[in-house]
Amino acid sequence: MPPARNTLLALVAAVGCALHPPHVPVDPDVTFAAHDEHGRMVVDRLPGDGAAVATPPGWLRRPGGATFVLRRDGETISALWLGAPGEVEVRASPSRSAPLLGTVDASRDDGAIRLSLRPAGGAALRTDVLERTSPGGGPAVLTRTAQTVLDVRGTYRAEVRDAAGKPAGWLRVRIGPYQPAPRIYDGVLPSDFPPGLAVAAAIAVGSEVDWIEAHAIDVYRGVGGGPLEQSIPMGGQR
Repeated sequence: MPPARNTLLALVAAVGCALHPPHVPVDPDVTFAAHDEHGRMVVDRLPGDGAAVATPPGWLRRPGGATFVLRRDGETISALWLGAPGEVEVRASPSRSAPLLGTVDASRDDGAIRLSLRPAGGAALRTDVLERTSPGGGPAVLTRTAQTVLDVRGTYRAEVRDAAGKPAGWLRVRIGPYQPAPRIYDGVLPSDFPPGLAVAAAIAVGSEVDWIEAHAIDVYRGVGGGPLEQSIPMGGQR
């Protein structure tokens, strides 16, 4: 097939995906669910009620501007600033002077990812490390020590705990190219947990996955990482 025709077919397929986004099933027991979709995060279920979408505020991000704005039915719920990987600040609007709603910070135990969730004026929560729950040959946890992008694929789950170490919920991420979305996040969080902070937790995990993929070996393209949604099946052809 001529190269020009290949390019045209790829463009048509991309437009089709944008017009008909994938349906991502939501577990009925979770209080929060979201997935990555074309540079934005679609929030299929918010803590409390409803759905929303987190998108960049515009074509160009102004210096110091928010990384994402979370909107529900066209109304801004909160704005999120992603700093270093795993660090997210949540405010009531895209202004730095807006009230702070909370922060999310990642820490690493020998590379393994865990999160601290700090609602403004509320009790802080902390997760265990994200442990693999699906079979696979990669590490037992989501970790920065992953050697290849194949090591990252899988389902990971972490308990959420209160200041006394008691269970307060859980968070999960599913990573891989052969599911409705390349990254799917969900979990159970306290009923009064700020919606923006739940989204910030997913963004924090996603930014850590970005870092891991960027520093791991892409087995399909040699040295240098790449997003898993661009991978092809083992034994397949380019």
